[in-house]
Amino acid sequence: MQRPDPVRAVVFDFDGLLADTEKPWGVAERSMFTSRGVPYGDTERALFLGTAVETTAAIMADYFDEPQPRVLADLLARARDELAAGSEPMPGAVDLLGRLRVPFAVASNTPRDLLDLSLAASGLGELVPVSVSASEVAASKPAPDVYLRACELLGVRPATTVGIEDSRTGAAAARAAGMYVVMVPSGPCDPDDADFLGASLSDPGLLELLGL
Repeated sequence: MQRPDPVRAVVFDFDGLLADTEKPWGVAERSMFTSRGVPYGDTERALFLGTAVETTAAIMADYFDEPQPRVLADLLARARDELAAGSEPMPGAVDLLGRLRVPFAVASNTPRDLLDLSLAASGLGELVPVSVSASEVAASKPAPDVYLRACELLGVRPATTVGIEDSRTGAAAARAAGMYVVMVPSGPCDPDDADFLGASLSDPGLLELLGL
């Protein structure tokens, strides 16, 4: 897709992109497996990257042969404990949000209560004026709903907006919304997953793309 000129707005994923919440989530996921005596490694972690928590719980329920509602409640409780302990902003996140000259928002697959907890615990809550959670739309990523809702709240068309993601699931959602897609990958990716691949939020190419 051709880059918007000018870029009217930016919509960010949150977990693993703006804040290092993948570590708390990873601890919670690992504890779900180890508490049941089930091995957890890179293969299992990759299954959950970028997915909504309900999807994660459904996958785990199959692994554990347990009811999904019970697994979901257990996972949410463990995640709240880990996220409440705090998470650090990703390198370059605070500087980038502070320098943006266009409206921006967060569009996350995380339930609203956990997203608010993570925003506060990371210290980014005061910098993010608009956020959309998967709890507030009909379908989670890879459906485009959270991105479309964020654009609606910002008063911009998706075609004039840059969506920034760290996962293939999220990138697919931003693309389905009709946005110019940037990836700063936190896991496996392919060049075709995004219109621009950046090494970090401080990548000079990304900053130039955003007019900074």
